[in-house]
Amino acid sequence: MKIMQTAIKGEREKLLEALTYEVVDGKPIYYHSYKDVLEGKKQPEEVMGVSVLQAKVIQVIVKSLLINLSDRDYEVLFNEIGVYTKRGFRALDIGIFDRKRISNRISDVSYSKIPPIVAIEVDTKAELENITFMEYVEEKVKDLFEVGTRKVIWILTKPRIVMVFEKG
Repeated sequence: MKIMQTAIKGEREKLLEALTYEVVDGKPIYYHSYKDVLEGKKQPEEVMGVSVLQAKVIQVIVKSLLINLSDRDYEVLFNEIGVYTKRGFRALDIGIFDRKRISNRISDVSYSKIPPIVAIEVDTKAELENITFMEYVEEKVKDLFEVGTRKVIWILTKPRIVMVFEKG
């Protein structure tokens, strides 16, 4: 019985690790509705994926950036690019990076230690348990500014609001 409980606990820990969206101050921020996965009501992919609207908004932005930004100067990365901050790591829908700074640091096994010049978020996939949405936004923007990001653009699809945060 104890072996089975240990196995179940180990599986739960692996699942929680997979359902971690970001880590701040050593504490995980899970994907929205992660508890439904733990209770067997949803599959992990159901809470980790994005809506069609969110995917379309990101697609339009990425297309525009790729057409309008010089690929000699900038690297446009997307699909929940992980960026280290002083407090942990954050996930970004889109990051615009200085190509010279990031091109030789791209690794398939790690998040970026180089901050984006501009971070773009569309909605959020974070489960916000003890914090309001605006407190979450404020903390994430502050974390990104602290490591060198100059601008954060946050697009909210439901109320159709765009928020732009600039350092300083």
